[in-house]
Amino acid sequence: MQNRQAISFLMKLIADRVSTLFLQRVDVPLTAAQSRVIMYLEACGGGPLSQREVEQYLNVSHTTAKGLLQRLEEKGFVRTAFDSADGRVKNVYLTPKAYQCRDELKQHIDALTGQMMQGISTAEEAELFGLLRRIYGNIK
Repeated sequence: MQNRQAISFLMKLIADRVSTLFLQRVDVPLTAAQSRVIMYLEACGGGPLSQREVEQYLNVSHTTAKGLLQRLEEKGFVRTAFDSADGRVKNVYLTPKAYQCRDELKQHIDALTGQMMQGISTAEEAELFGLLRRIYGNIK
């Protein structure tokens, strides 16, 4: 039972350590959350994505997503514009500055993931991924 109680604490420690290591290694002035937004936009073709789609992807509130996007826009990594067809929708686009840093971000994410997965077999990694998805689904 003691291990079961420690699972959520251990998951929090891991998440915090990953964020710390990421910030130490990346020369780009981005937080881990901001980097996730850039990588998601890049994977979706650079935009446009609505602010709502970013909220849903990150599973954060409207206010949190708005703040994240505002800081990214201030740093020059994204631009936002209201949709021409529906003025209520705010779209997000990557800027050339974001494209310039994406390779570095990918490199550091891959290296950090490799470090986390040291000594873990491909089968164990697949099982871990499945378990984490189920855990997330349970609490979503």
